[in-house]
Amino acid sequence: MCECGRPKFECRNDANAGLYEVADTTCHAQAAVEEHTGQKGFKAEPGQKFYAVEIDEDLVTRRTFAPLPDTDNRGDETGEGDDGRKAV
Repeated sequence: MCECGRPKFECRNDANAGLYEVADTTCHAQAAVEEHTGQKGFKAEPGQKFYAVEIDEDLVTRRTFAPLPDTDNRGDETGEGDDGRKAV
């Protein structure tokens, strides 16, 4: 993998030159940490780590995921698939 997170054979292929553009996004959790640690006179204790925590988890917008279809035919915990065959 390349540092950009894409496979090297894709992003370093000359045939793909000019096919990318720059985008940005903001991690608001990291922004909160950087705001705290960037305050004037701030000094962390040795070994002290900082991370973001939710103020109220009910207020955080989350992506909802639909359940994946059962495509492997393993069925439920009985081992019986949708077609009645036993999973191996």
